Amino acid sequence: MKLIRELLLIVVCIGLLQAFMQRDIGSGEVPPLPAKAISGKNSASLIANKPAIIYFWASWCGICGSIQGTISEVLQDYSGVTVALRSGSHADIASYLQKNNLDWQVINDNDGALAQAFGINTVPAVFIVGPDGATGFITLGYVTEVGLRLRLWWLGIDN
Repeated sequence: MKLIRELLLIVVCIGLLQAFMQRDIGSGEVPPLPAKAISGKNSASLIANKPAIIYFWASWCGICGSIQGTISEVLQDYSGVTVALRSGSHADIASYLQKNNLDWQVINDNDGALAQAFGINTVPAVFIVGPDGATGFITLGYVTEVGLRLRLWWLGIDN
């Protein structure tokens, strides 16, 4: 019985911490994305009129590095774009992607303006956007593939 209470307390604390971390993050309509990803593709078309994932990360972020596989797996099944926050030039980011064997569509947010528009002050951050363009879920910090897919399922987004 004591173990159950302790586990429940841990779950409540984690939930409160997540809520505190997300207090400044806007919900509702997703702010407009820059015209092009570093690949030259139209970034808005990558998420328009369909469920999508917007993943904020940084090349210097250790946790971001630990969930690269999770994000890559989910992006194989869902539309999305990633945003490299303060990670250098287009060439720096392209080099990082190549070195880590990542096939992501990336927007370079070297000055942090896009993160600020989204209310992001920490990475990693995952926005799950519904087909109506509204934010369905926001996750900050470490996330598992199962956790991400459960959030997509909860929103009724099935691929």
